[in-house]
Amino acid sequence: MIKKVLKKLKKRRKKFQSHPLINGNGYDALFRYIKFNAIQTIKPKTRIYNWIHGLKFYAKKGDAGIVSNIYIKLADYEDSMFLMHHLHENDLFVDIGANVGHFTLLASGVSKARTIAIEPIPNTYEKLQKNINLNNLQDKVECLNIGLGEDKGELKFTKGYDVMNRVALENENVPTISVPVQKLDEVLQNEQPTFLKIDVEGFEYYVLKGATETLKKESLKYILLEFNNSGSRFGISDEKVFDFVTSYGFKPLSYHVDKKEVTLENSFRTDKFNTIFIRA
Repeated sequence: MIKKVLKKLKKRRKKFQSHPLINGNGYDALFRYIKFNAIQTIKPKTRIYNWIHGLKFYAKKGDAGIVSNIYIKLADYEDSMFLMHHLHENDLFVDIGANVGHFTLLASGVSKARTIAIEPIPNTYEKLQKNINLNNLQDKVECLNIGLGEDKGELKFTKGYDVMNRVALENENVPTISVPVQKLDEVLQNEQPTFLKIDVEGFEYYVLKGATETLKKESLKYILLEFNNSGSRFGISDEKVFDFVTSYGFKPLSYHVDKKEVTLENSFRTDKFNTIFIRA
């Protein structure tokens, strides 16, 4: 048992020390990881944690969408830095699958952009709102407790997986809740979005199918999409999502943070889950 724990911690340290903000010192990040988990195991409750640029967030064990910021300072480093470097005060960021607010807080708290944050799961939505209120961003962020899809209606989502809930499969034998669903085109009918982030646990293709008019808008410059084969549970391949996005004139890229330079790629990223697209 002890050998297993030590092996896990060694693996964690190795992963931490490769992060650009850790500067090769994985032990500090590992200490924060151990401290957080020890405290949350002994006395589990939601606590406030300080973050970058004066931001704060609520977190407890299980809040997978934000707790890694405690250990490594900035999760999804390349994507987060690209967002902060390319969003501006008069822009509109649309955070689809906002979770508890990692990207929403950066967009409105750091870049000062306006955000529409969309999160379908009620419990997660409440956590998102608390993080927005904690940072006094109510005037910058509009929250919507809805799902998005190809058509307007209602969808069943899983419940009981904390911040990792998703659209339920047909006849899936798990507890579910019904959530109202709209098309993104309807939500953004009178808006001029600059940047879309879509992280909906494999349902990305259907969200995009309901956003065909949005994808044509000249204001839309960037899209951040998750590619981790999770769409296969709905019979959708990563390649199908990629082909759909690029058919609207978007190209995948790599972002070199230190130089603030963009390199266009030929396909979605396979070295990490997310891929940023730019309008060509």
